[in-house]
Amino acid sequence: MALKLKTRRSVSAPSSAPRQFKAIILNSVFSDWSQDDTILSEECLTRMKRGLGIVGIEATVVQVKRDIAGPLKKFDPREYVVFNWAEGIDGEPNAYDKVPPVLEELGFAHTGSDAWALAASADKAFTKKLLLENRIPTPVSKTYERAALNGWRRYPALVKPATEHCSFGITRDAVVDSPQQLKERIQYVLDTWKCPALVEDFIDGQEFNVSVWGNGESAQVLPISMMDYSAFPDYHDRLCTFDAKWNPDSEAYRLTAVQCPALLDKTLKRRIERVALATYKALKIRDYGRVDMRVRNNVPYVLDVNANPDITMEGGFARSCRAAGFDYGQSIAKILTFAAERMPAL
Repeated sequence: MALKLKTRRSVSAPSSAPRQFKAIILNSVFSDWSQDDTILSEECLTRMKRGLGIVGIEATVVQVKRDIAGPLKKFDPREYVVFNWAEGIDGEPNAYDKVPPVLEELGFAHTGSDAWALAASADKAFTKKLLLENRIPTPVSKTYERAALNGWRRYPALVKPATEHCSFGITRDAVVDSPQQLKERIQYVLDTWKCPALVEDFIDGQEFNVSVWGNGESAQVLPISMMDYSAFPDYHDRLCTFDAKWNPDSEAYRLTAVQCPALLDKTLKRRIERVALATYKALKIRDYGRVDMRVRNNVPYVLDVNANPDITMEGGFARSCRAAGFDYGQSIAKILTFAAERMPAL
C-alpha cells in the first residue's frame, strides 16, 4: 500500500503565553459498532469530560461519523481546542489522517499529530524507512506483497500486517520458526488483512512501552513501562498480542504484567530515553506519543511507533502519566495545553 504524504501545515505559529480555552472532545462513531462498543465509548467520553471538569476545563463532546466539519461550525476556534479522539471516519476506521486537515481548515488547534505523522506512523514499512534513515535501531525486516521468501533466513521471525494497529493480526502464530511457517503466515496476512506483511527479526528480550509528551526540545519521556512475560515459558507467547491488550478473559491478558516505572539501570534507561526521543522527532510526532521497543545486548530496538496512542484511563499512556504524578484529568489537560499553544490569534 503506497503511503501518500502531503506537505505538513499548522494552524498558526505558537503563541508566547498560555491561553484560556474550552475543550471539544471529538470522537468517532461507527455504524458497525455493537451495543457494547457504544457503551464503552460513552464511558470513556464521560471519564474524559469528568476529568477535565475536575481540573477546571469546560468540555463539550462532539461525535462524528463522516461529516467532521458540520458539527464543529458553531464553535469558535479562538475559544476552543479540539481533543482529537477521532479514530477515522465511518466506513474507514483507520483513516486517522483524514481528520486533522478538516480541523485545520476550520482553524482549530487540535491535540496530537498532524496528517503527515499519523499516516507515516500507521505505515509500518515507511516507519522502518524513517528509523533507518535517522540511524535509529530497529529489527531487520522485509515487506512482502506475496508469499515468496526472497532470501529471508532469520528465525524466529515475527509476521504482522504492515498497515494495521492495536496488535491486529498479532497472535502466538505470528512468531514463525521455519520457511514453511513463514510462507503460511505471510499468506494469512495477505488474505485476512488485505495488506502487505511486514516480517522482522523476532527479539526475545525485555519489552518497553515508552510514552513521550511535549514538543520540540521540551519533549519529555514519562516513566517507562516494562512488559513482564515471565509467566510464559514459550517465547511464542512472549509478545503483546491482541488478546494481551484487549481481551480481559484471555490468559494472555491475565498473565501479562506491567511494571511502571520499570526498574532499570541508569545506562539502559538513558539509552531507551534517547532512542524514544529520537524516534519522536524522526516521525514528527506532536503533543504525545508512544514508542514500543525491545532490548537485545543492551541495545533498544524500536518495534512500533504510536502517534495519538490509546489515551483511555486504563491505557499505557495514562499509566505512565499516573506514575509521573498526573491524574487522568491533569494528563488530558496537559495535552490540551500543548495544543493550545497553536490556537489562532484573538
